[in-house]
Amino acid sequence: MSRFPSIYRLAQVALDAIAAVLSIFLAFWVRFEGTLPAQYWPLVEGILLVGVPARLLSQWGFGAYRQIWRLFSLRDFWTLFQAGSFYSLLLVLSTRLLLLKFIDLPVLPLGVAVMDWGFCLAGMTLIRFLRSWQTSPSRSSKHPPSTHAKRLLLLGAGRAGAQIVRETRQNDRLDFWVVGFLDDDPSKLGRQVEGVKVLGKISQLTTWAVRLAVDEVLITMPSASSDRIQQVVNLAKLEGIAIKIVPPMQELLSDRSLARQIRDIRLEDLLGRPEVVLDFSEQLSSDLPAATEQIQNHVVLVTGAGGTIGSELCRQLALLRPRQLILLGRGENSIFHIDQELRTTFPALDLVPVIADIRNPERMADIFRRYCPEVVFHAAAHKHVPLMELNPTEAIENNAIASAQLAMLADKIGVKTFVLISTDKAVAPSSFMGLSKRLAELLVSGVAQHSQTRFLSVRFGNVLGSRGSVIPIFESQIAKGGPVTVTDPTMTRYFMTTPEAARLVLQSLAVGKTGQTLVLDMGQPMRIYMLAEQLIRLKGYIPGQDIEIHVTGIRPGEKLHESLVDENEELHITPHPRLQCLVKRQLEYLPTAATLEKIDRILESSDLEALWHLF
Repeated sequence: MSRFPSIYRLAQVALDAIAAVLSIFLAFWVRFEGTLPAQYWPLVEGILLVGVPARLLSQWGFGAYRQIWRLFSLRDFWTLFQAGSFYSLLLVLSTRLLLLKFIDLPVLPLGVAVMDWGFCLAGMTLIRFLRSWQTSPSRSSKHPPSTHAKRLLLLGAGRAGAQIVRETRQNDRLDFWVVGFLDDDPSKLGRQVEGVKVLGKISQLTTWAVRLAVDEVLITMPSASSDRIQQVVNLAKLEGIAIKIVPPMQELLSDRSLARQIRDIRLEDLLGRPEVVLDFSEQLSSDLPAATEQIQNHVVLVTGAGGTIGSELCRQLALLRPRQLILLGRGENSIFHIDQELRTTFPALDLVPVIADIRNPERMADIFRRYCPEVVFHAAAHKHVPLMELNPTEAIENNAIASAQLAMLADKIGVKTFVLISTDKAVAPSSFMGLSKRLAELLVSGVAQHSQTRFLSVRFGNVLGSRGSVIPIFESQIAKGGPVTVTDPTMTRYFMTTPEAARLVLQSLAVGKTGQTLVLDMGQPMRIYMLAEQLIRLKGYIPGQDIEIHVTGIRPGEKLHESLVDENEELHITPHPRLQCLVKRQLEYLPTAATLEKIDRILESSDLEALWHLF
């Protein structure tokens, strides 16, 4: 088996050698109209003995024999074109500039050189194309691979759809039969993609699904909007048809099979706006290093590294290749899991899992002195509003006091950048959880007033799918047959995906200035009640019929509507079009040391209402 690749390449070289020999004879034959003058025979012999091996060596150097011929593509043709052009240019120069001085041979006619280049390129391309065509799945039968094959209707006759057709034919384990395409592009109607006909428009989904006895519908439009996906979901549910989707472009992995990435439609597909993809490598201004430059080859520490935001942040940080990544958290199980995941995915990354409580100043000081982090992402926090209403001192100590102590420690150690993860609940807070995060923002801003460290706060709304958030709760309730509980039918929240939240945090490095709070353009808030309805439909049920929705009333500390901006703040643009910074109409921060003393006295007296009068 180990000898097969070398034999395969020798066969490729041999076929190309035949094409090269035939092309030079054909070029001379055409140029001299079938009769080759005697004086050119020595030149032909020289090209055959020296030129053909030189051509093959040129193609080897350009990587033409690292290609897989049955997957021959335009990029492979470009490699062949470059190698052939380089050889032909070399051939003309050598015969005209070198051989005339040292060897008594006639000049190679330019017409012969040009025709040899064209004939050889065409011949070698044809050989590769024939190999690709021979093994092409499109040559396979149009009949289903087995009597049990699922009948698949594809929505979107583009590249993704074409690739799905090829993979279903090429992989026997994918027991699907693509019975047709639907596409709204009028120019595609009636035409074929990989031998499969485009039958009609997507609005005709139910008609064609019934006519063709479709088992599943697959959305093969990676750039489809959330509204479009919602329309398709509604149409498919009318006939009880299972529906899946090819992920959005930012999720697709170029080195993996597209078929393996097919998944059920998730709620984030219906978010109501395109998922924001932030460019880490973009140099936004001459004096502002991009996010990648601030992470690569630097020591980075993440608190709360086992949480939803913290763990996703670690995954994306790992892609930016820090010199060392410190995973700090209080829960050993969550830190163990993210540490093992990253070690598997990024074996070369220097990872340090640390179990510690951010409320322990001595332990945190020892960690900071030992590892000397240059960038700190502070994601550790208590986040559940009703739970913190019952445990307010825990919220204040963990979210506010510990954050301020970490900021002062970062200032003392000389951390370059400290990023606080905040929340929209810090805006006009109505709960102790929101109050604790508001105090954290103000206290960290207080440290920033007299520090060389850059302090940033990043504020965003609810994260879809985070632990303990509304989506997992709804999913659990649906799995049990309902009812799904919603606190108020008019309640709204801003939502973002976990990758979006982590990207926002990272991109703050590229655009944020010390003391600033940054927010993402999150579009319009969504009604929680509507979210519950959509999730029920995605699970294949009818809201109010199969699964009931019960309204339970607002819980302590909750607001009907959240905002990302306080009345004392206004949004300003940043160098990134989807990121905005908050500018306060009046300077607002709390002197850190003095305020911490006040908070300690308030907690000792148990007069927690006094906390609301600190700012």
